[in-house]
Amino acid sequence: MVLCCKDCGEGVSEPVKSKKKEASMKAKTSTSREKDDKIVFFADCNHLAFDLEDLLRASAEVFGKGVFGTTYRAALDDATTVVVKRLKDVAVGKKEFEQQMEVVGKIKHENVDPIRAYYYSKNEKLVLSDYYQQGSVSSMLHGKRGEGSSSSLDWASRLRIAIGTARGIAHIHAQPGNLVHGNIKASNIFLNSQGYGCVADIGLATLMRSVPLADSRVTGYRAPEVTDTRKATQSSDVYSFGVVLLELLTGKSPLYASDGEQVVDLVRWVKSVVKEEWTAEVFDVELWKYSNVEEEMVGMLHIGITCAVKKPHQRPQMSEVVKMMEGICPEKRSEVSTPTVCAT
Repeated sequence: MVLCCKDCGEGVSEPVKSKKKEASMKAKTSTSREKDDKIVFFADCNHLAFDLEDLLRASAEVFGKGVFGTTYRAALDDATTVVVKRLKDVAVGKKEFEQQMEVVGKIKHENVDPIRAYYYSKNEKLVLSDYYQQGSVSSMLHGKRGEGSSSSLDWASRLRIAIGTARGIAHIHAQPGNLVHGNIKASNIFLNSQGYGCVADIGLATLMRSVPLADSRVTGYRAPEVTDTRKATQSSDVYSFGVVLLELLTGKSPLYASDGEQVVDLVRWVKSVVKEEWTAEVFDVELWKYSNVEEEMVGMLHIGITCAVKKPHQRPQMSEVVKMMEGICPEKRSEVSTPTVCAT
């Protein structure tokens, strides 16, 4: 895979690799695989007609670098564009890896980013999914702007993101075997064709040795108990979603530098401000441009705080979160598409 390294707006960039490094990486991938190794596509992906050699020849650029591995946007010769995640620290063997991929590959929901294919060999573990041209919610909220600067996301858009994301996580949690996402963050949320939140990177946490904690890009999303157990649960997913919801409401990152350059934990800051009854100070100033939304904003804020409580047993289940959100913002339901969030 030719790796043209440049930042693609995910808030994460990777140092430019030398040509020698790129060549050796490609050689390692192409020569170390077994004869029967091949990309495994799921049944509904017959339109993706390419093999590993095509993928290795594809022009690719770094899309993001996360705790589970590096993600690339690969453009193939037939104009197909896919996202390829090159996993690191996979702790399971081929059989268990394939079993997990088969489980998540069957998940079909408009608020869950589908896994299209995977590849497993001794030296390479790849997962392929769709490319979203708009970028992630993280890039939409923060992108090249500084904290407190203008965002292109209006209130209706943020509601669609929040409700869609909640539905996607609730659907994941409803799968057999108490499936856990394990890495919910704004850079893993994209917009589906109707502008609703769509959760990516499903099912990868269970393949890894443990939940990485030192990475500052995910620390702010981690539930407190994960620090001790190093294991993600459905309850810790709820906490992470709560952080994402607070991020949408405040426009601030989970960990951000204050004016004095002191790093501030978003959850703690929100709770302290609300405790002092200065709730209005919490919200992104951009949201005050919209009329008649304060009640919805406050309602969503309380849901975010409820999800991000310290004790796991006090957090609601994601199915309950969805009901709470829909109760705050009644929707006009459609038989054929995602319900439309109430207009602002």
